[in-house]
Amino acid sequence: MAQGSEARDAMREEARAYEAALPADQRKQLGQFFTGVRLGKLLAHLSLQSDTRTVLDPMAGHGDLLDATWEAAGECGITLDRLDGIEIDIATASMCRDRLSAIRAEHGTSDQKIVTGSAFDPESLKESPERGYDLVITNPPFVRYQTRNGNGTQAEATRSGLLDIAGSQLSGDKSDIWKTLIKGYSGLADLSVPSWLLAGLMVRSGGRLALVVPATWRSRDYADVIRYLLLRCFSLEAIVEDTQPGWFSDALVRTHLIVARRLPPEEALKPLCARDRWPQARWLQVAPDAANDQSLVGAAFEGRHPEAAFATWFRAMNATAPRGIKVRDFDLRHEWATLQSRIGRRRWYRKLECGGEELPLFADQSGPAPVTIPDTLRHMLPPHAEPVSLVSLEEAGIRVGQGLRTGCNQFFYVTVCSSSAGGTERVKTSPAFGGREFTIPSGALRSVLRRQSEMSYLEGNMMPPGCVLDLRGWVLPEDAKLVADAQDAYTARGETPPRIMPDELAAFVRHAAAHVLTQSDKLIPSLTAVRTNVRVPRNGKVTPRFWYMLPDFAPRHLPAAFVARINHGVPWVEANCDPSLLIDANFSTIWARERGWTRYALKALLNSVWCRAFMEALGTPLGGGALKLEATHLRQMLVPRLTDGAKAALDAAGENLSRNSAAIQTQIDAVVLQAILPEKMAASGLPELAADMAARADIMRGLRQRVAS
Repeated sequence: MAQGSEARDAMREEARAYEAALPADQRKQLGQFFTGVRLGKLLAHLSLQSDTRTVLDPMAGHGDLLDATWEAAGECGITLDRLDGIEIDIATASMCRDRLSAIRAEHGTSDQKIVTGSAFDPESLKESPERGYDLVITNPPFVRYQTRNGNGTQAEATRSGLLDIAGSQLSGDKSDIWKTLIKGYSGLADLSVPSWLLAGLMVRSGGRLALVVPATWRSRDYADVIRYLLLRCFSLEAIVEDTQPGWFSDALVRTHLIVARRLPPEEALKPLCARDRWPQARWLQVAPDAANDQSLVGAAFEGRHPEAAFATWFRAMNATAPRGIKVRDFDLRHEWATLQSRIGRRRWYRKLECGGEELPLFADQSGPAPVTIPDTLRHMLPPHAEPVSLVSLEEAGIRVGQGLRTGCNQFFYVTVCSSSAGGTERVKTSPAFGGREFTIPSGALRSVLRRQSEMSYLEGNMMPPGCVLDLRGWVLPEDAKLVADAQDAYTARGETPPRIMPDELAAFVRHAAAHVLTQSDKLIPSLTAVRTNVRVPRNGKVTPRFWYMLPDFAPRHLPAAFVARINHGVPWVEANCDPSLLIDANFSTIWARERGWTRYALKALLNSVWCRAFMEALGTPLGGGALKLEATHLRQMLVPRLTDGAKAALDAAGENLSRNSAAIQTQIDAVVLQAILPEKMAASGLPELAADMAARADIMRGLRQRVAS
């Protein structure tokens, strides 16, 4: 090994040691989860072109991606003129600077500059030597809005900085698209969304954008602006995904690599609704079978530079996919149709696609939304079998949400120990309060399903042991005066004033009020999601509420059916009890406001093989192989528009459906598939089709779990 390579490897080891020593809180706050050179080289080889001369990583970290890009360029015979980066953390920026300086000292081939500062600060961008780069390659930081917002000023400073940068990078109509999307992205978005926008802005026309992102980028509502940006201003070339156990084995979600070419301004100005030609994109899966110790594709491509061979094969695409790699076309026209059905009422969509025309509140946009079935489902159907009468769950009268968030489960959730005469219950608190026991009026409790392991109670027709402290009808003695002073407001609203708590209950509430949980430095009444329970009486019309009173329960808290948000095996939709249990936020919840959708009909429909396959296609595979099913995933599901008779048949079947009732499952699948497929298709073929769809759904599950199907 050459001395220069030894010096480079030594710097990489130093960077790894630096990364390992970073405080956990700092990594979470700044999103400091670095890419690694092996993954960086795979992305760099896919995105480098023969004319690439300038490279930028605007969230450079300690330099993994810049280092990998420099090495990949050398393996391709490409000479880079500039290798630049921006890094917000002073010590990390210094490490990156030292690392690139070692590369330059070794070969002296490229100029470089690492700017210390926020990439969203226009002053940082002014220090960058180039206005637009041939390649912008980055791993956008994932920092949740709850972590970074504080009072909201930081989030708005990010947005304001982006708008200034868009104005300096572009002019006139060219900047309108970007400014509209910057103004339009949700304040609930994590930091990766503005990071995508920033990285895209720094790519020159015809240059490449290369990103390492979590697989959730296509499923989160607030990331729709990113999907639109890639279609409107870029030509998406490749999406590369890992499979279980993934490139980041300890990551909560799976990983995608994205490569896209920036379109010339005149092409980007054309609305997507007016486009009649769409470029070709490809979707690749790279399994662990493709890797060896040195490279993520080293077992699939032999030779000294397997990533270069992988990129050459991808661009030619004239040979069978090698070991551990699967490839399919990614239909961008279909991607646009799917996205359009989600964003039709967003203001930024109306401005960019409808010329700014405002839509009436309850008007149809332009007829029914396009039917957009995921590719994996379309391939399950018989040839030439176009589904009929498919609608979204919303159009079918079915609503989806998330279960109850108390803001402090340790306080609000208790376990029933025993019932007593006189309408009282003996309950046990969480370990956070030492598992203390006390007696409480039965009227102050509501049964709740807290976690997935408790679903067996419902399947066995039993009540789970968990309860919620529902103290809306009770007050501490010291709060009684506020209640008495608001008597007129209670009368005006037709509400019964709350009663004074019994002594044991009041003692527990007082103890909790002075309690600091181990994972927080705040008292429970001061927790973000608890303090919003407080309502100050005023005007003789508003009644008081106190921190220990949960808000009124909504249909999403008392749904007709529900499914776990994290599913390690096959997702299972269960019907709620009658009367309904409260369902925790560990579950996505389902209810209906249209005639015929009973709890059992919903259970049957959503456990059909059609919906099961849809869930596998839409959900997010997590790092450990589980499937995440949020409300936003389920809302994208398409189901048949069923007759009253079909709903009645599902109701009857759902009442007797269990995980192992194969005969009833066959009945349900027949009802659903018959409503989906054209009338001319023989009903006799439905059992075979259902069996084939079930087998393919099991294969999809096996891919995320890496188990034999």
